[in-house]
Amino acid sequence: MDDEIKILGIKQEEVTLPKLDGTRGSALYSIPFLLNKKPSKEWCDIFIYKWNHPRRATLMHRFGKVKVIEDKIILDGTTIEEVKNYHRDVLIMCVEDTNKEYKKFIETKLKKQQIEKEKIKNFEVSLKQNIEDIKF
Repeated sequence: MDDEIKILGIKQEEVTLPKLDGTRGSALYSIPFLLNKKPSKEWCDIFIYKWNHPRRATLMHRFGKVKVIEDKIILDGTTIEEVKNYHRDVLIMCVEDTNKEYKKFIETKLKKQQIEKEKIKNFEVSLKQNIEDIKF
């Protein structure tokens, strides 16, 4: 499907530098993953949920450490080695799961809009007929 969100790769120039000051977590950094387009707010909300509640994850999973900004997914507090060995597959799975759920969300929204249009149309037809029946 052409309108699905896909990860194109890692945006190397936006990878943050680790502090490396010896404190806990100082070897970790943020890694941005470039998307093929900017997703909607609804898609982002679904993705964050999917990341925080994946159907399959590793012991290295970074719950609560992901955000979507513009056309990027940003994974905080990780390393490129962790991405390579653990997070890549979960990221791909979460994007695919999000695309599926977002498609269902859009289909449901369109059905509701169609039902609402039908209600309005039926009301207008009935109103017109009743107005025509009233003689002055």
